[in-house]
Amino acid sequence: MSAKLRLTLWFTLMVFILAAMVLVFVLVINSAAITDDPAERLVKTVLRNADDVEFDNGRFDWEDLELYRRGVYCSFYNTAGDLLLAAEDPGMTALSLPFEKNIIRTVNIGGQDYFCYDSYVDMDITGIWIRGLVSSSDRSGLMHTIIVLTCTLLPALMALTLGGGWIIALDAFRPMEKILSAADSISDGGDLTARVGLKRGPTEMRRLSRAFDRMFARLELSFNAERQFASDASHELRTPITVILAECDRAKRKDKSPEDFLASIAVIEEQGKHMSELVQQLLGLTRMQHGTDRYPMRRSDLSIFVESCCGEFMPHDSRGISLETDIKPGIEADFNPALMSRVVQNLLQNAYKYGRENGHILVSLEQRGGRALLRVRDDGIGIAPEDQDKIWQRFWQADTSRGEDGGSGLGLAMVKEIAEFHGGRASVDSEPGKGSTFMVEI
Repeated sequence: MSAKLRLTLWFTLMVFILAAMVLVFVLVINSAAITDDPAERLVKTVLRNADDVEFDNGRFDWEDLELYRRGVYCSFYNTAGDLLLAAEDPGMTALSLPFEKNIIRTVNIGGQDYFCYDSYVDMDITGIWIRGLVSSSDRSGLMHTIIVLTCTLLPALMALTLGGGWIIALDAFRPMEKILSAADSISDGGDLTARVGLKRGPTEMRRLSRAFDRMFARLELSFNAERQFASDASHELRTPITVILAECDRAKRKDKSPEDFLASIAVIEEQGKHMSELVQQLLGLTRMQHGTDRYPMRRSDLSIFVESCCGEFMPHDSRGISLETDIKPGIEADFNPALMSRVVQNLLQNAYKYGRENGHILVSLEQRGGRALLRVRDDGIGIAPEDQDKIWQRFWQADTSRGEDGGSGLGLAMVKEIAEFHGGRASVDSEPGKGSTFMVEI
């Protein structure tokens, strides 16, 4: 059984129970009227009139008499049987029926049965007959009306409830159908951009739609990240793999000396390290760019952290380059230690790679406008103006003939992504032949 049908049936059942409760309530409220005996009501009305009738100064006082009350018709006659006063009745005044005191009789008037009751009032000088008439079906008529209404309205109510419940269920589950359609489209791999995009509907469904859209967006980012990683890795790993395979073939030659074997192993080791670093940086950049990993922030002393990173940095080849620091103490910021460590490491590696032999590198940190500003300055080859925007792109490298080869072309791209991840930015100020200053503001 579908959820829509179950919802409709439950809704109908609830309405049925509610209607039954209302019916019971009505019956309880009207129980007095339903259980009221018309014959008893007839007698009470006639006797009440018998107590109220008065004869004074040769005249009857009709002021307090009830000619009609709750279905009871009353007529007043003298001892000779002449009509004195009567209500507008269904024909009782034309009834030729002898008076019988205090006896309830059943008479037929116009094809309908009535209860008839006579009472005589003796007033010494004269007397008066009071005749009452009430329909014998008065009680059953009310019950019949209730039964008829129940038998006609209740099925109509149930039919209306079923139809309305089904329409409500269809409307309520229509957003769910859109969600399922989008999920099926994505699961089939045909359209990763599919979204629910629910603009109208119940609040809960709109919230569910937005949650699914966020999830679908994350899935799309993950798929795109996977594709990009595979594309980048296959592109960048091709060269070192080719070098490793070539060195393996060279090492297989029988005429190779032990020194040649060691040289081949050294090349293979170097290329292996390069591949490892490349994959690590690719993974880190991709995960951070697409938000597939969590990098919690914490407020810490950035001055101590940067000083520690500079002290721990070990360049592959310093080429006589000296490293100096000018770090203002007590600068605090919200940052992720692992990511900021990568920023410092990548900027220092870049400075050593393109720095001038026997040159200088200066790392400085200061507070500016409520933000921390990190600078790494070298006196190396510099960057041409037309290339200063390109350096932040993946795998772009300056002319390696002017610096140390073997970089991945990902270091500065990571610096830019990490800076933006911290809500800051990365920039460069460079002049060819005079050096470069890289700045990271967080």
